[in-house]
Amino acid sequence: MSILKLEHLANEILYTIFDYLDGFHLIFAFRGLNSRFTSLINHIHLHINTTHCRKADFNYLFDDIFPFTTNIFSLTISNKHTLGPIEIFLNRHLDLIPHNQLNHLKLIDIDPQALNTFLKTILPKLTYLVSLNITNSITKFRYDLPVETMNVSLPAFKYLSLSIEQNSYYPHVPFFNEHMLMHRMESILSTVTHLSLEYSPRDIVGFTLLFEKLNKIEYLQITLDIDDEVARAIGNPFISNSQLIRDHGQYLRSFIIQIGYHILFIEIAALLTHFPQLQILSLATQEFTHDIQFYDGQAWEKLIQTSLPRLTSLRLYIFVDYLSSNPVLHDIINRFRTSFWLNEKKWYIVGDQFSNRSLQIYTIPCPKKSIVILNNTSIAWDTTLPSINLSTFHCITCLKIYITKIEANPILLPYFNNVKSVRLLTLPSKDYYLSQYINLSTLETVTIEC
Repeated sequence: MSILKLEHLANEILYTIFDYLDGFHLIFAFRGLNSRFTSLINHIHLHINTTHCRKADFNYLFDDIFPFTTNIFSLTISNKHTLGPIEIFLNRHLDLIPHNQLNHLKLIDIDPQALNTFLKTILPKLTYLVSLNITNSITKFRYDLPVETMNVSLPAFKYLSLSIEQNSYYPHVPFFNEHMLMHRMESILSTVTHLSLEYSPRDIVGFTLLFEKLNKIEYLQITLDIDDEVARAIGNPFISNSQLIRDHGQYLRSFIIQIGYHILFIEIAALLTHFPQLQILSLATQEFTHDIQFYDGQAWEKLIQTSLPRLTSLRLYIFVDYLSSNPVLHDIINRFRTSFWLNEKKWYIVGDQFSNRSLQIYTIPCPKKSIVILNNTSIAWDTTLPSINLSTFHCITCLKIYITKIEANPILLPYFNNVKSVRLLTLPSKDYYLSQYINLSTLETVTIEC
């Protein structure tokens, strides 16, 4: 019986195998093994992810790999686990950039000084760049550098993602945030088609300013709120009506929104009327809302029928708290049981009421990264789903859990089979099992906040 060797496989099969490997490990495993493998690696797009590599390995890349390659297509550099890789990249970028048509770049936990160097020195040289992702969880750095607007031309640039966590302890201090970056990068926004601003809330009153530079936007992810003082000064709901947004937002197809506490349904409805071509809408409360119209199925139905005729996908997660009225969950869910919801759109709703003053509703599937509440003392649970099985709630990966020991609860709560992270607001008693509601084998992180 002959033994098949890796070298005997056809090039097409080897390329398929290479697709499963990160470029960093591909180089270490196969480059230099023989002339054929080296040639194959030199003729494919390499996606280098250094997130988990050692600093010594990163030095090796710049000493022995990057100066001699011409096919680095995407690069992810992180200071999260090892301090120094981003600084090495800044100091030695000439070993990489001139001879590689870098299309995609992701920087993780870059500090403000390094960011300033990157924007001034390196970004203008990335003439083939298509996407830039800056992700940062370092929230304690002051950004005392002058906020200069760049004059850069990147003709191929389309995708910009800024995910910078805010420091809630010092909200008025000029910390490193997404708004500063947006201001500095104004000159490259005109070609952007996909923009994601994950953390920094943008005032809905100034939303028009965002579209002054964006005129080809197709995908927008943003958090909207309204400043306390501005809300008091206006007095009434802010009803946007901007021809600039209509003109520059005419290509918007996907709109992903998180809303702050002060935002009202009527304000979101007015904003959405600017985008009749919208096909995908996802809306979630950042913490909670007090506006009962957000869970009014008939209000949503009227808005979609009159202003969003092309909408094919709707994802909602609404947590309502501190209500002055006493809502009846069954009545709320019934407003989503019309022919529009069940037959025409086939959009299904789940509702969970925790008290006379708080409840949550969400669609299945729900918005990505939504944190659904699991409370075994719920007073009501209802859904428009025609049937439920073990995979129904597969889309829910994050839970906030409030579990107490009770003798009996007639409310049958769902089973979540794909939860990756949970936040425990109470510790279950030793004889109470989370496995009644959660597939514990899929859990990756547990945070205790009690």
